[in-house]
Parts: sequence; C-alpha cells; structure tokens
Amino acid sequence: MSDTSKIYKQIQTAITIHKRDFRITVFGPIIYIMSTISITIGIVIIRNYLSYIESNGLYPMPDLFSFPYRWVIILTGVYLAFSAVVAIARERESGAMELLFYGPVDNVSYVIGKYSAQLTVYCLLIILYLICFFIISNIAGVQIPASFFMMMLLSLFTGAYLISVGVFVSTISKSVRSATLVFLTLIASTLLIQASQAWLSNIAPESDYYNPVLLLQQLLGWVQVVLTWLSPFSYLNYGVNEMLRGNMVAFLRVVGLSFVFCMTFIVSSIIGLKIRGVRQ
Repeated sequence: MSDTSKIYKQIQTAITIHKRDFRITVFGPIIYIMSTISITIGIVIIRNYLSYIESNGLYPMPDLFSFPYRWVIILTGVYLAFSAVVAIARERESGAMELLFYGPVDNVSYVIGKYSAQLTVYCLLIILYLICFFIISNIAGVQIPASFFMMMLLSLFTGAYLISVGVFVSTISKSVRSATLVFLTLIASTLLIQASQAWLSNIAPESDYYNPVLLLQQLLGWVQVVLTWLSPFSYLNYGVNEMLRGNMVAFLRVVGLSFVFCMTFIVSSIIGLKIRGVRQ
C-alpha cells in the first residue's frame, strides 16, 4: 500500500470515528446540562457585576464579560477533555478498541478521530456561548468590546490544548478508573495551586525569618512558574490579562504555545497508544 493510499484511508477512518463520537455527544443529554450550568454561572457573575456597578454608580469596566466567560469556557473544556478520557479508556477496557483495530483503524486515525470530535463540539459551544453573551449584553445594555472576540480566539486554542491532554491521559492509562483519577488529579491540583497562590499572595508575612506563610508563598511561586508554561488555565488567564493590557505580543505568544503543546500532546497520544496497545 502506497503512502498516499494509507493517508487517505487514515483520513476516512478518522472522519468515521469523528462522526460517531460527535453524534454520541450531541444526542446525549449531558452536554446540554453542562452547557446550561456553565452559562448560568456566567449569567450569575455578570448579574453580580452589574448590581455592584449600579449600587456604586460606576461605569462598566471594559472586561465585564472577561471573568464570567473564562469560567464558562474552563468548565466546558474540562468536561469535554474528561469525556475524551472516559470514552477512550472505556473502549479499551471493554475490548471495543481492540475490535476496531482489527479493521482499518490504526493509532493515528483513532486519536485524530476522537480528538476532532470533542474539538468540534467545543467550537460549536463557543458559538453558542457567543450568542448567549450577545443576548445578555443587549438585555443589560452593555456593549461587548472587541477584546471579547480576541478572548474567544484564545479560548479556542487553550481549549484544544486541554482536550489534547485528556486524550493523552486516556491513551496511556490502563483503565477508566486510573484515567479518571489521573486526569481529575491533574485538573484539581492545577486549579488548587493557582487559587492558593493567589490567596497567599494577599497575605503579608510578619517576618522574613522562619515564616511558614513566606515559605508557602515561595514554594507555590516556583510551582506557579512551571504551571505558567504548562497549564492551559494559566495560558487562558495570562493571555487574556496581557491582551486587556494591550500587550498583543504576549497574547500571540500564548496562542502559539497553546498550539505547539496541543500538537505535542496529540503526537504523544498517537505514540503512547502504539506503545500502550489496545488491550487492557
């Protein structure tokens, strides 16, 4: 079989897997429950912002929609990445993956098909959220700034990066339980470290000598430096903050790094699946 024919068959197989997983996600009830919860959280945050602005007589800040949108998109990305984790690990554990690989499916088409299905759903949800935020802005009488669309562009890349991490975790895991545990531990640890570092940074240490708060601040600061280069959540927050400051060079750098890490994890997933195998 020539290389061209092999690539063509891989593309066809990946499209078939993509369509199958896309239908399963779209016609299932969980995605609609998750998106409803996410947009509800965003509406509550915006409502609190507007109530504070109204009671204090302040003019709406330019990033009024920034913080709520970040929460909405983080919840969406985590859910879709987790869906990829469970779907791939479950197919290996049940033996369905092994049956697929007896046919025209190989590690390349399988990973690309699974990944692209979740990414397609993610893109459609971004469009849905854009429509919802437009409706909210018209009701509230607040115009959506141009920076919001730049933030949507960044969220596309960071979300793609997060989903690729989920695919990678599932391709190298032995079971649904281990894949779920590893992925949720990674997500919880990342968010907890970022929240703890932000909280501790507001506490002033009483002394520079043998102060546990200062020590924790330093330790979490070092960990945060690592997360800044690896975490899609850090990329999203850092990119949005720099964009709002007008630092487009940093914004584009975050977009580029998100794309590079996304491709790295996809390639690693293909290699990991080949090494790990399709059997439990």
